[in-house]
Amino acid sequence: MANIFGALRRENQSIDIPAVVVIGLGRFGFSLARELMDHGVEVLGIDNCEKFVRDYSPVLTEVVQADTTDAEVLHQLGIDEVDRVVLAIGSHLEDSILTASNLVELGVKDIWAKADSDAHARILLQLGVHHVIRPERDTGRRIAHLLGGKFEDFAEIAEDYGVTKLTPPAHLVQTPLDPQKTWEKHRVQLVSVRKDYGYWMPVEKGQQLNPTDLIVIAGSPIALEKFSEAGS
Repeated sequence: MANIFGALRRENQSIDIPAVVVIGLGRFGFSLARELMDHGVEVLGIDNCEKFVRDYSPVLTEVVQADTTDAEVLHQLGIDEVDRVVLAIGSHLEDSILTASNLVELGVKDIWAKADSDAHARILLQLGVHHVIRPERDTGRRIAHLLGGKFEDFAEIAEDYGVTKLTPPAHLVQTPLDPQKTWEKHRVQLVSVRKDYGYWMPVEKGQQLNPTDLIVIAGSPIALEKFSEAGS
């Protein structure tokens, strides 16, 4: 593995982690791999599809066509020498489970795996996968909160706790802010503000907002929804 990655150390690496192996280069896997590359992280992509290998070889550090359900193949590729592997196979349940089992047996320290169902996620965790990713479910939850048109973005970062970006609700515009009172009344935290398309800055007590500003707030999804509608 050192031979694959050793020659390409990046000067502008904004995500400071060693090389990552991404197994499965479908839409999720390739999107993840490309984002890592854009931030200076070397990526070895593995897929059993010849077309993916051909198409993505110019984009990633290295792309290999291989059957990852074969533990010996993974060993020959040196996967047991890397710290992080993302198993992005989701729809092919048997391949995902067999590959996950191989990665655990190889002793990979940090395994992230995509699951397409609750049962799939449960099996992966039982096998010893460290992190299970549910991109379709998480995207569905995110879109549900964007449909109302109040939020410009939304992310649930813990159980019953999320952050959202939005223009200030009417009740906050041209009124001195008091983050503590806002928390006590609405159970949301005012996190940051971007005024007039400038830089993001922390929210300060006494600050006043314009209708064109953007704010980031945090709280339970229900509290965030109610806060965005308050005074409208």
